Amino acid sequence: MHSPMIRFPRKTRPWLLLGLVTTLFACALPTGAFAQQQNRLLRIAVYPHQGFTRVSLSFLSPPDYTLRVLPGRVRLEVRDADAPSFKKLRNLNDRLIAGVNASEARGVLNVSVPVRVADATAQAVSCANPSVLSIDIGPAMKRVNPVDIAPGREPILAGTERFVRDFDAEPGGVPFSPTDGKLLKELLPEGEALLFQQGESLLYRDRAEEAVNVFAVFDKKGDRVKALASYRLGEAYEKLGRHQEALASFRNAEALWPGYLNQAPELMQPYSDALARTGDFPGARRMLLHLMDRYIGTPYQAELLNRLADLIERNGQKEAALAMYRSVVMYAHGSAAAGRARLKLADRALFSISRDRYRQLLTKYQAIYGEPGDPSSRDEALFKMSLLLALYAPPKDALEAAVTYNRRYPRGIFSTVLSKMREEILFPVYQEAAAAGNDDALVRLAMDNREYLSRCFGDAGFAPRLSQAFEKTGKTAQELELFNYLDGKNWAASSAPFMLSRMVDDAVVLGNAPLAESTARDFLGRYPRDPNLGKVREQLGRLAFEKGDLPGTAAQLAFLKAPKAKASLPDSEYYLGKALQAAKDHGGAVRSLVRFTTGAKSGNPLLPDAYYNLAVELAEVKDYPHALAACQVGASVAGGEMVGQFLFKAGELQVKLGAVREAKASWEKATGMGGTWGKLAGEALNDLNWRMKIAGELP
Repeated sequence: MHSPMIRFPRKTRPWLLLGLVTTLFACALPTGAFAQQQNRLLRIAVYPHQGFTRVSLSFLSPPDYTLRVLPGRVRLEVRDADAPSFKKLRNLNDRLIAGVNASEARGVLNVSVPVRVADATAQAVSCANPSVLSIDIGPAMKRVNPVDIAPGREPILAGTERFVRDFDAEPGGVPFSPTDGKLLKELLPEGEALLFQQGESLLYRDRAEEAVNVFAVFDKKGDRVKALASYRLGEAYEKLGRHQEALASFRNAEALWPGYLNQAPELMQPYSDALARTGDFPGARRMLLHLMDRYIGTPYQAELLNRLADLIERNGQKEAALAMYRSVVMYAHGSAAAGRARLKLADRALFSISRDRYRQLLTKYQAIYGEPGDPSSRDEALFKMSLLLALYAPPKDALEAAVTYNRRYPRGIFSTVLSKMREEILFPVYQEAAAAGNDDALVRLAMDNREYLSRCFGDAGFAPRLSQAFEKTGKTAQELELFNYLDGKNWAASSAPFMLSRMVDDAVVLGNAPLAESTARDFLGRYPRDPNLGKVREQLGRLAFEKGDLPGTAAQLAFLKAPKAKASLPDSEYYLGKALQAAKDHGGAVRSLVRFTTGAKSGNPLLPDAYYNLAVELAEVKDYPHALAACQVGASVAGGEMVGQFLFKAGELQVKLGAVREAKASWEKATGMGGTWGKLAGEALNDLNWRMKIAGELP
């Protein structure tokens, strides 16, 4: 048997090679979506393929699942989910699987798939709709030859390869054409004709679900109206992926009005899709060839040849499909169809080239993207460029490509996949910057990619290393802003306590006391057993001290009174000592001030006051020698008038110790310094001299 010749305007005659077909859905990158409430399995569909069978599961919301490959079966466990019984799927006439069984136990939905072959394995992929999950089961899931990608890029390959291989890009074809208005007016009253046209408008704008509701209204009308509505229902169902219902609607329409397909041949396009996707490849091929024959010599001829190539390629005849794509590139040069065909040809090498040759393929994708064409092809070409670099190129080049795609196509077909790729590629870029000690680069990386840091947070050291970079570059305000944004992200939850504690520190540094206090109290409520708890309480103690709330300071810092407690912030012992001093806890004040003065770094501005108050508290407990020693050390670190204060206090202590001559010397020195303390020292000196004189005159 031979097939008809397809004639191009340039007199080329490529022969069409035909074969048998099976069908598939387009699938997307795996995601770890988390079910946040009771989920439900709504539909199960089974699609046989060459080398594997796909079980497609549609949930109410994105599933939180675990896939297990067990001897003789594949089991999917979906947490917080339930399902109907799906009794009709328990026994299947499939070459690879024997059925699908769904059961629920203790809030976990178990979907069990018995496997007929011994060497089968399984791979779960989520679709462009995150609520749809597909499981590919069969020997084809086992990779024979590994792809020569850059080390560490395996997660990117695992997340994109199946998606790219299965992605059903729009192959082009005859555009949507509305039903002739005159015909509708002949068959329907004006209001109903307008309603029918509204349904077609919804269909044109890819709102197929709404269109189904409109066309279903005409189910009770006459045969011709019912036929028109059934054709449109078939088209709508096909757009929704409900292929069996689409085929039933098309066949019903054709039975009611068989000749209408000749009046509206563009309907053969979705009709042939429905035939192919329900397993009738010969029927799909015949209908598509009949449609192509109607458009010979038009711009749609190349589009339809692409469509036929896509059809036969998905059914195993890759060489014949390649020949068709090459013909479209050669004889429809510069057209959108040629761009789509060039993409198909370039894709052959995407997962098979060696690392040293990826730039040759990159050039091909760049040429496709750079030429005028339909937006979807340019979108796909830029995505393939980004994917190629993500698999083979240095991390910085790969990240730049991903950022470029996100900027140019923020809502593009592949934006979800690109986001996952960007998350993965950020990790090696972070590792390079961290290893090089490039703190500026780390800060820029985090600030520019804040939405894509989930993979980086898989490294427990990421948040502390990033915080260190912010601190070294003096960008405290930026750290506060970023950590505040990340605090609400589930994927950053493991580092949330650390980030929240850093937000407290940053707010204190920036002088934003209300924010620091509210954040600290939020931390205490959320993480009462976290290792950073003490540090956060120390910050609250400092804030209370600065407000003059000494009881509040003592309450927050009371844990430091424990024998083995150690302050994270050295100044905390000073604040506690002052608070205990005000509470007349002289022993506690001495212990805290001693810990502060022995641990504080030289030059700490609180040291002079700490030494003075330590001397005061030691005097209160009658330890005059150590009080005098504190005064002497304090005078050596103090400056200005405070030296006079220490000399005055030293004189008082020396009097207590009976060292009158030394006291006189201390006060004389203080008097010479002037100021308030010099005046007080002078008065004390006069009093001492008078008492000594009186003492000398006594018998």
